[in-house]
Amino acid sequence: NIEVFKNASPSVVNITNSRLIRSYYSLNPQEVPQGSGTGFVWSEDGYIVTNYHVVQQATRVTVTLRDGSSYDARAVGFDPDKDLAVLKIDAPDVKLVPVIPGDSSLLEVGRKVIAIGNPFGLDTTMTVGVVSALRREIDSRSRRKIRDVIQTDAAISPGNSGGPLLNVYGHLIGINVATNQRADGLGFAIPADKV
Repeated sequence: NIEVFKNASPSVVNITNSRLIRSYYSLNPQEVPQGSGTGFVWSEDGYIVTNYHVVQQATRVTVTLRDGSSYDARAVGFDPDKDLAVLKIDAPDVKLVPVIPGDSSLLEVGRKVIAIGNPFGLDTTMTVGVVSALRREIDSRSRRKIRDVIQTDAAISPGNSGGPLLNVYGHLIGINVATNQRADGLGFAIPADKV
């Protein structure tokens, strides 16, 4: 667990978003924070993967790397039906540590999994569990049905959304989703093969 965390956590990023809202009093637009979530570095050329609902309706998205440096991100792709978004940042490639892709089609119930994310604004938190079920269907925060989802008992809370679910080798096998469905011991992830 310690080795997986040390190797994978530099790939995990914090994502914050804000939205322009017209002031009631002055009618001038103001940038208002909307929320935060997690993402991960997909490649050294600055592609970041997260959940669609983490950046939905955002006017401005900021990605903060593990070393504390922050970059404005632009959206380059969305798949709302799978709750996935791809962002692009212009950061030096030496600062970007891509996640190692795994094969989510090889998953079986009972396999150990590790989730890394930023729940409740607490950065780079790790939880451990097992695959509890496969091919679940859930309602996303954007009120869309997401099919073929991984169920795990690794704790996945608000703020974990968009973070990586890893196997015991530290390879990406899922993208964590914090849903509106509240239940202890119940977490969900979109299979990595969907990315």
